[in-house]
Amino acid sequence: MSDRFRIAAAQVPSQRGDLAANLATHLAALEAAAEHDVSVMIFPELSLTGYELEIAAEFAMSIDDARLDPLHEVARTANMHIVLGAPLRSNSAKPFLGSIIQRANGTRNSYAKMHLGGNEPDYFIPGDRPEVLSVAGHSIGLAICADTGKPSHPQTYAAGGADIYAASVFLTEEWYTSDSPRFPRYAREHQFLAVMANQGASRGTLQSVGKSAIWLPGGELLAEARGTETALVIATREQDTWRGEVVLV
Repeated sequence: MSDRFRIAAAQVPSQRGDLAANLATHLAALEAAAEHDVSVMIFPELSLTGYELEIAAEFAMSIDDARLDPLHEVARTANMHIVLGAPLRSNSAKPFLGSIIQRANGTRNSYAKMHLGGNEPDYFIPGDRPEVLSVAGHSIGLAICADTGKPSHPQTYAAGGADIYAASVFLTEEWYTSDSPRFPRYAREHQFLAVMANQGASRGTLQSVGKSAIWLPGGELLAEARGTETALVIATREQDTWRGEVVLV
């Protein structure tokens, strides 16, 4: 592995259906991440549109959508890999609930949420394959929110040798109470660094609780946002040791 590696949960706000505003927020977060030499940036679930299920089909995009080019250019220039939350076009009338993955070399692909939760099946179709992002000797298994409710999901990544489990989520206060304990548990069970990127102070149908966090292999909390502030929750690997910090954006 390289001498230094940084992965960040980007706790950014999202405005319901306001792609222009959300792109600007993402761009500011990426510029801050570039200043802090972040290697991998994980954005929250549906971060580009807000967690607004009923408008997802209207806003579904492809991975090569030109509106994303300014974000991809910052990532490419900064040698950063980024994972963006968005509804993705499919061959069905319903989109995927997905992530757009931009690698530092400029190539793009996607991950589609495999395990839909609540009423999400009314608006999306599930994905059928896991996705691993390999960066600087680290193997990062990607997840989206309700994926983490299936123990088989992180287990698949662990069996494949992943050392980081990174989830893009949207959690209200109620959902945070039930869902967040999974992350330290998986960190213990699989010796993962567990990364959870939740939305910040968003404006939409539901209210995010924020509190994005990262847990060490073994389950100890490494770094956590206090609330819904716009922030980068960063884990740095250097000389075989992880250290955490929270940077306000």
